[in-house]
This record gives sequence, C-alpha cells and structure tokens, in this order.
Amino acid sequence: MKQIFIKNGEKVSHRPHLQLSKPLKDGDYGLIFNDNTFWREQRRFALHVLRDFGIGRPILEHTIMDQATAVCDYIRSFNGKPIEFTQVLTTAIGNVIYQLAFGKTVDLNSELILGFRNKLLETTLFFAHPLGFLCELWLPFRFLDPLFGGIYSKTLKLHFEMVDFMNQHIKEHRETINFEGEPRDYIDAFLMEQKKHNNLAETPEWSDKQLCAAIYDLFSAGMETTSTSTRTFILHIVRNPDVQKKIHEEIDREIGKDRAITMADQTKLPYFTACLQELQRISVILTLNLQRITNEDMNIDGYSIPKGTYIIPQFPSVHVDEAVFPVLLWYQIAVDNIIYQPDPHNFDPHRHLDENGNFVKDDRITPFSIGKRACLGESLARMELFLFTATFFQHFEFIPEIDGEIPSADYEPGLIKSPKVFKVRAKERH
Repeated sequence: MKQIFIKNGEKVSHRPHLQLSKPLKDGDYGLIFNDNTFWREQRRFALHVLRDFGIGRPILEHTIMDQATAVCDYIRSFNGKPIEFTQVLTTAIGNVIYQLAFGKTVDLNSELILGFRNKLLETTLFFAHPLGFLCELWLPFRFLDPLFGGIYSKTLKLHFEMVDFMNQHIKEHRETINFEGEPRDYIDAFLMEQKKHNNLAETPEWSDKQLCAAIYDLFSAGMETTSTSTRTFILHIVRNPDVQKKIHEEIDREIGKDRAITMADQTKLPYFTACLQELQRISVILTLNLQRITNEDMNIDGYSIPKGTYIIPQFPSVHVDEAVFPVLLWYQIAVDNIIYQPDPHNFDPHRHLDENGNFVKDDRITPFSIGKRACLGESLARMELFLFTATFFQHFEFIPEIDGEIPSADYEPGLIKSPKVFKVRAKERH
C-alpha cells in the first residue's frame, strides 16, 4: 500500500464521480469527492482552519475537554446503573464539529445533533440500497422510486433538510461576520477567503455550495466514526479487565484524579496510548474504504493496472494479517508472570510497547488512510479519541451490565463497523 498510495500517490489521487452528487450537491462539491486543483485548494484550506483552531488557538482542545467533563457528569447521574453510550457520545463529539463549523455548542440533552446524525445515517444508507446502486449506474433509474417504497424521495427530503439547516447558519454568519477580525469558526474563515477570491462567490471553489458541502462532509466523516471508535474502545476495555487495571494504575501514577487531562499528557501515558493504537489496529471503522481511481496507467508488482481502475486500500488486510502481526511460537511475553502468545485477532496493547514500556508508533497501522487522500481530520480525531477516553477512565471503572457476562464483540452490518448495542455500569473512582 505504501508503494501504491505514497510512492505513486499522484497516480491514485482521483476519486470516482458519483452520479448521485448531481441531485444531492449539484456537483462534486465538498472535501471528499472532487479532484485536481479544486480538491487540492479546498483540502489545503480545511487543513489550515483545523490547524488554526486546534493548535494556533486551542479552541477545539478546550471544547473536547469541556464535552468530556459534561459526559462524565452525565455518567454520574446514572449512579452505577447500566448506561448505553450512543446518544451522549454522538452529541458530545458532534458538539466538537458544531464548534468548529458554527462556533457554538448545544446542551448534551438537546436532540438537535442526534437528529442531525440520524438524518445523516439514513441518507448514507441509500448508497447501500439496491436503488442507490442502480442510480450510480444510470441516474434515470431514480424514476423507479415508487417501486422501492419512495426511498429516493425520502433521502432527498432528509438531505435537503440538513442543507437548509446549514444554509441558515451561513446566512446568519454572513450577517454578523467581522471581516477585519479573527474568524470565529469554519464558516467565518471560508467567507473571508471567499471575499478574497470573488466577493460574488461565482467560482465553484469558493461558492456557498462548496461551503455547505464541506460542512456536510465534516459532520458525516467526523461524527459517527469517532463516536463509534470511542464506544468500541470502551467495549474492548470492559472485555479486558486486566488492561483496564493497568490503564487506571498509569493514569493515577502519572496524572492523578484531580486535574483535567490535556493533550500534553499523552507522552506521560505510553500504555494508554498503546491501547488506542491497538484499538485502531483491530477495529477499522469503515467496512469498505473510500475508492480511488488511477489517473494514468500503472505497473504494480508486475501487474498492469490501466488508467481509470478503481482501487480500494483495505487496511484490515494488514492490520490483522498474521504475516504482519504473527503468532510466533518462540515469541512469548511474560506479563504479571503469565506467559502468552500474541494473536492478531486479540486486543493486545503490549505489541506497541518496547522492553522499557515506551510507546512505539507502528506505521503499518493506518486507520486514517495513507497518501494524498488520507483523512484531513486525523489530528482532530486523534485528539478527540485520546481526551474523551482518557478522561472517562481517569474517573470511572467500567464493568459489564451483569456480573460475569462479558458484552459481545459482535458488530452491526453497515457502512460503519459499529458494535451492537451494549450497556455497561460505571463505578466512580475516588
């Protein structure tokens, strides 16, 4: 994959042009399915905004910390009774993107973000529906919609409800923006750049259509994936109580329970960081990675790949490959006087630590893709995953809903590999 997507990155940097982009977005707008200078310019701009709000001004880090604290308060309200995390995590993580896009957050009890997320999921499901496949082959197949129960019409309705919601925010920003000041959020930054390029926004790269589609992509790519990763991490740790014990010991030793965890603490928590890397090795969230297209003829390992071929980097082919993470009879690790053998299908953070207990980054683990089309929100997603999960385990011990009954590691079928609904109990650590 390095040979193809990094060394030959320019040759596989194009995306397929989706037929459904025309009725949904009026073209290849957004941050995912566009090409050439359009894609490069918009990706560069989005990375610039994320860097400004994530590093230059740590607005997003503070938002994540605030949301993690709010979730902890929510967990405490259950007083040790079983809790299911989907709704609260969706709202908390959605709030981070809400802050980035719109410059504000909503209360955790609000249904606004959860409703937005549910519309996104329903819209996305159309792409895996038989009529969705037919429409990608030939768009006029959409006229068969009545034969499929009106799913195409329902998808358009949900989609444009979200578009109207985002356009309303854009309208409000245009009325209140201070072009001489600092941008409050992504919309402000875009409107300022739009004014520089073309005040009338006639060019596609800096049109309101592009702004709306970019915000849409930020929510669709960054909300459900991170929420699912966080739930999956909690599931793995509940299933591995010895791992949880070591996490608690490390956090207590290095940070304690009284101060908020920040990104600066990551280097102090090598075992916990190894746990997160193991999560991203064993649990790739996307069932099928996003397609790329060869934009010229290629030769890969003796095989001739013609221009226009769809290529999909499937990371599980590396992440759980026994040739990469082998079961070797001679390689046995002693931990707490227990001798065990590593297995690529087992959750095992020790594979990411050296003999001195230091974290070792493994570049064979690529949950955010690789090359020129790698996820532009990687730094934000990593920050969210670390701050949310470290804060949760700083304050709570998570145990099964019923003593002795370990929650299942089964997953729901779909575009996102999401654990089946499970509940846990949270015991506050004093």
